[in-house]
Amino acid sequence: MAARDLVFRAGDRVRTFGRFVSGADGDWLDVQRVHDLMIKPPGWKSDLSIRLIGADAAAVPSEFGPNQVPGHIKVVGRWHAPAPGVQVRLGDESIEVETQTPEGRRPRPRADRTRPPCPPPSGGWPQNVTWHEGWPHSPVSHLDLDIRDLESSGAIVHRVIFRPSEDQEVLVVAATDVEAVTRALSPSLPNQLCVVQSRFTRAQLDEVGDVLHAHFQEWRLESFGTGNSDAQGQPFARAEPVRVTPELAAWADTLPHGVLLLDPTITPA
Repeated sequence: MAARDLVFRAGDRVRTFGRFVSGADGDWLDVQRVHDLMIKPPGWKSDLSIRLIGADAAAVPSEFGPNQVPGHIKVVGRWHAPAPGVQVRLGDESIEVETQTPEGRRPRPRADRTRPPCPPPSGGWPQNVTWHEGWPHSPVSHLDLDIRDLESSGAIVHRVIFRPSEDQEVLVVAATDVEAVTRALSPSLPNQLCVVQSRFTRAQLDEVGDVLHAHFQEWRLESFGTGNSDAQGQPFARAEPVRVTPELAAWADTLPHGVLLLDPTITPA
């Protein structure tokens, strides 16, 4: 999906999740993710709150249930906001509610870390994990290597541990120079190493991170980072804006495909 497909404007239908807040100043949906499950005083809301028009306070859940969190709802409705270019203040944005359901925010999908992207060696990946005595769920990792020189040079772009089973660990490395990294690490990690050609360089990821940092407030980013990888061990940057603005989309659509994942809180419906 292109970033421009996530852009919406006044009058468009949108969907989002958040914490319902009702007070003397009306009904609100606090869409700030970092505070989702923290206890707050009654009526407290963050500056990332959207006014709700036509919400049903009586239908807001008060107990936990399947995909249900007390005080949290999902809404679909019409988006109302100031004209583009106008500085947004709390209360300027609103959603005219069409449907409201007692749903909490869905957890972020996690990449599968059980199948390394390299074929296993003859005989399979070794059983190489030991466990802390008295701590049955705390493994002792043997893959903690000092490879800062390879990372600082850009030869290693990203590294992550895959676990084919609870007793197996495989270091998966996305590298710009597969042969050099393999030569450097394989003596210390016999049959425990998987090196793949990185789709992106460290410089590309850092450049994306620098732009996101420079526009952090303008694009209303809740968080961003470049230390992510997918189920193939491939690195990418991730950003969580409240919404994707036309300016953010115009920049994101110039980037190499897959280098940036946009995960907005409010999306077109």
